[in-house]
Order: sequence, then C-alpha cells, then structure tokens
Amino acid sequence: MSHDALAPKYVRKFQCTGSKCPDNCCHSWNVGVDPETLRGYRTNPALIAVMQDKLIDNYDLKTKESSPAYIKLNPQTGKCSLQEENGLCSLQKRFGEDALCATCDNYPRHYKMLGNDITVTLTESCPEVAKLLIDDPEAMELSFAPLELSKKPHASIIEEQENYADRYQLLQALLTLLRHRNISLEMRLFIAGLLVQRAQTLLEGDDNETSMQDLCNLYFELTNQGYFQQQARELQKTNDGALGLVILNVLVQEKPNQHAFKEELKKALDGLQITGKRPAGEEQLNKLKEAWKKHLKPFYKKQSYALENLVVNWLIRDMFPIQRQNIQDGWASIFVRYLLLRTLSSGIALQQKSFEKQDLIRLTYRFGRGVTHSSLMDKLMLELAGKDLKSNVAFARALHLN
Repeated sequence: MSHDALAPKYVRKFQCTGSKCPDNCCHSWNVGVDPETLRGYRTNPALIAVMQDKLIDNYDLKTKESSPAYIKLNPQTGKCSLQEENGLCSLQKRFGEDALCATCDNYPRHYKMLGNDITVTLTESCPEVAKLLIDDPEAMELSFAPLELSKKPHASIIEEQENYADRYQLLQALLTLLRHRNISLEMRLFIAGLLVQRAQTLLEGDDNETSMQDLCNLYFELTNQGYFQQQARELQKTNDGALGLVILNVLVQEKPNQHAFKEELKKALDGLQITGKRPAGEEQLNKLKEAWKKHLKPFYKKQSYALENLVVNWLIRDMFPIQRQNIQDGWASIFVRYLLLRTLSSGIALQQKSFEKQDLIRLTYRFGRGVTHSSLMDKLMLELAGKDLKSNVAFARALHLN
C-alpha cells in the first residue's frame, strides 16, 4: 500500500535483509498480537492448526486491549516459536505477509499521524536501520512523497497540543540546529538545550513580547556568531561529574533481558573497570575523558554525522516537541539517551583499545533493543530528577564541548 508520507531518506532506502540479517528481530521480546489478527488465528481453520499452541494470553490490563495475546518464545532458545533455522518466519512462508500480526508487519517502522499527514521513521534496534543511519551523511534528509507502507500500518495519533504552531516552529528550528555541521554535535546539543529552556517560557506564557519565530532566528544568528562558545567554556571549567557518575552507577545496577545488549554493557563496564563491588568514581570519569580524547574524538571527526543522525531520528520518532507537554522533560529524555550511548561507546573503546564504524553499528542496534525494552531509561530519569541533574548546566558539564 502506497501513501504520501513525510519520511527521512533512509526510510525510503530500507529493505529487510531476511536470512542475511546478523541478528534478526524474532527473539528475546514478547510479540503482541493485535485483536484483528488474533481473530484470524482463532477462526481460520488453516491458521488454527498452526497457531493454537503458539499463543499465550496477555493478562496485563494496560496492554491487553491492544495486544490480547503474545506469540510464544521457545524456552530453550528464546526465539519466536514460529522461526525456522534460517531465521525466517514459517507463518509468512506458508501463508504470506497477510498472516503476520501488526507488530511483525510494522517492525521496524514507526508511524505517526499528525493531522492528515503520516510521518514514518524506523527504530535503530534493527541492524540494517542502524547501518543506514550511520553510513549515510544524508540519511535524515526529509521529503514528502509516496511511500510503500506496511499492510497493517499501526499509527500513533499525535493530538494537537496548545501552542501547536509554536511547537512545530521549534521542531523545525531544532532540526536546523542539529544539522549545523560547522560546529561539534556536542555544541549543537548544548545550544539546542538552551533554546528549549527559553522556548518553555514562551509556551508557558511568561513572555508575551517575543514570538517563537523571533526566538529561533535569534538563536540561529547567535550560533553563527559563535556567541555560545564562551558560555560553554565557562561551564567546562567547573569540575562537576555528578551526572556522569549517576549514569555509570545506574549502568552497574542494570540487569538487561536482552542478551546482545548485556554483552555491550559488560564490555563497557570492563573497559571502565567498574564492578558491582566497586562503584564508579573520579577514576572512571577520567577514563571517560581518556576514551574520548584517544578513540572517540578521532572517530567522530571522520564520522561526524553518525550520532547526529541518531539524535535527529529520536527527535522525529518522538515527535518532540509536539507530542510532549513539558518540552524540557522531553529534551532531557533525548539528551540522556545520547549521553548513555556515548558512555557505552567510551567504555567499549577502552576495552577494545579501538572504536570503528562497525562497533558503533553493532552497539547502536543493541542499544536500541536494550534501552527500549528495559527499565534503564526510567531509572536514569528518576535518579537525575532526584538529584536535580536534568538541567542544561549538568548536561553541558558532562559533554566534551571542545
């Protein structure tokens, strides 16, 4: 089914690699079956014979309406009970794509309805998506054109918030700032955070004399003049590693279900010499600086757009700042995700004594699986809020802005 959609370039290039996928999506997580597909599994005689012992009822009251059942996993392998040895789906092989539930049919696509328009992004938890995002400098180039959608597209409806026009203006400004490649990504994130903080006062009605358009134009002008560099330098002079320590110590406590993400986490903790018995401290913060200087800074100089594409993808996928009421909370969530990924990259670089593009691709899709399907982000956000560290000052001190 083809439909006009707003989508980045990498979405239009994506093709599932099937049996060639290095780590397909058919394992480790529960696949929710939507009500319409479940009716077919339980009423179509041909499907009943295949699916009657492959389903388990969902008793979670929060998700039962949208996913009344799950597809069973093989308890020995943790893989989907419908998966063949070659990694492909036996159900699709026998009955075609129409037999797939909406979850399998949609993945790795995210559909959002904004008014009458469809926005499409992909999740980086898919290895091929991670590769496309990290390989192509123009992966996040947006266009509105016909796009082949899933057979059962499930779209989240984005309700128009108060001050919708201002929020949309801010989204466009953030996308422009984050793709300002004449300055480092860290500096762009710092400036974007300052803009979000200032924009919050406009949305709350505390400043009736400035328009969102004027505010955004001012930040573009100041960015081009190099105005924010001095602010950044002053913040970097203070040696406050509180936010970094929170991230490191929450990583130690995390017990991820995703085996692949667990491997990356172990590498990072080994590289930073952190154990459950030995909490992180000043030594580990120094190791993060060492990793940045020795491995990551040279890598990102060659591959400067890699993490930029990931951050921009999160921004569009979350429909930030349109979807969230408090935009500072929404920005904090994106920013902490970035810092978490960069911290893991640093630890892995120390453990391997190198960091290359294939390392970031592998970490990215495993990060997507581990963070999306674990309580890690929730723990981090609670810890930061409790210690009053969800601020631009705390974020700036955790960055390497030079």
